[in-house]
Amino acid sequence: MTVDTNGASTGSRQSDWGASRRSVLSSIGAVAGIGLFSGTGQAQTGAGLSGTGAVYVVTTGAGQSNGNGNGTEYLVLDGSGSVAFSTGGTADEAFQYAFDNVPDSGGAVIASADTFRFGEPATMGDNTTLTGQQGTRFVASQTGTGEDPAPSESQSNPLPAGHDLVRVRGDNVAVTDIEFDANGTQLNNQAIQADQCDGVYIARNRTVNGFQMALSFTRCTGVMVGHNEVVNPNWYGITSRAAPTGSDRDLRQSSDVVIAGNRVVGVKFNNIAPYNVANFAVIGNVTVDGGHSLIACSPAQRGTIVGNVCQDLTEFAPDPGGEAGIEIEYKQTHLRDEVAGTPKARSSDITISGNQVDNCPVGILARTVPADADNTDARSAERPYSFTITGNTVSNASAAGIRLRSGNAGVVATNTVRNAGTAVDIDEEFTADIEQGLNVTR
Repeated sequence: MTVDTNGASTGSRQSDWGASRRSVLSSIGAVAGIGLFSGTGQAQTGAGLSGTGAVYVVTTGAGQSNGNGNGTEYLVLDGSGSVAFSTGGTADEAFQYAFDNVPDSGGAVIASADTFRFGEPATMGDNTTLTGQQGTRFVASQTGTGEDPAPSESQSNPLPAGHDLVRVRGDNVAVTDIEFDANGTQLNNQAIQADQCDGVYIARNRTVNGFQMALSFTRCTGVMVGHNEVVNPNWYGITSRAAPTGSDRDLRQSSDVVIAGNRVVGVKFNNIAPYNVANFAVIGNVTVDGGHSLIACSPAQRGTIVGNVCQDLTEFAPDPGGEAGIEIEYKQTHLRDEVAGTPKARSSDITISGNQVDNCPVGILARTVPADADNTDARSAERPYSFTITGNTVSNASAAGIRLRSGNAGVVATNTVRNAGTAVDIDEEFTADIEQGLNVTR
């Protein structure tokens, strides 16, 4: 690797990457309404994006063979367009250099419209924005293999394991406009994993070709996950869990969370899973083709699940009572010791309204799943409470349109259920104080 501290570069390097550099920075300048280059194509000293702080551009040096398997050298350009860093290794080295050099006051790291092959994660700190362009693609590497405790019929252990691509470990951070490619890896990785952050914005990204959990946040406050497309991850699409499961990050509480306008398809377990989350909204998402409930809060408090489309659930290793388009749950195995036995262990004050649920065995479900399936007392002692299920349309639910296996102080009203085995199925032994009215069966 090479670090250029004074901005000098050779003539041959200028010819190799100069055109790419001009294209990248000129397009950024055009979007921002400023000119980063003079008429001769020379970088203007101090040019930058107003209000962004420091700016680094990570790009590729055309024709710079470096033995990393793709014939591309990775370069970091500073705000003047000079080479601050170059590497013959993998892209994570270049991005890590840029992240490490963003000042405390903040800045942006811009990835050019190229393919970047990572060998390990790159970690972002405080006050940093990472953004791509149309065509920016981050590709993971296989780090080994692992045993999936619940392989699907199409999987055969051991499965390829990989690494996270971007780790967020700072406050006031954004990741936008990048395609994340798991390269077939299925275990121990995320496209983006945020942990212990205040202020996280993840938007307009796309994840493909695997990941155990595509977009993950844990121990965070002030999270916005919006307008992303998640295609065929292994376990979860958008979740507050973390891989590897059972790690110190997994199942840690987050609060003030918005998950909106995403499309999540082809998932073994839950498409969207706000577990151990408080003060949340899941709004306007499209979830298709899952194995467990398409949207599941387990447990969660003070939240809304509104205006989502949930379609085509094929059950995979279902819990008692079946899986659903939307689920409110107490599940003992989703609790860490610091939560178990406290009010945070139970789902409460959840509103489910205005959703379209189609072709799921159960449309909307509330239940308690103790670790010991024979512990029926838990279905009374640990049931979800103070929930509202109104104004939803459920179609083609082979088992039940709305099913309450356990619950207390709930409202089930003004829903439309079409073509269901049972329209509203309420287990009277493990529910109490459930108000019903004006539900329509077709």
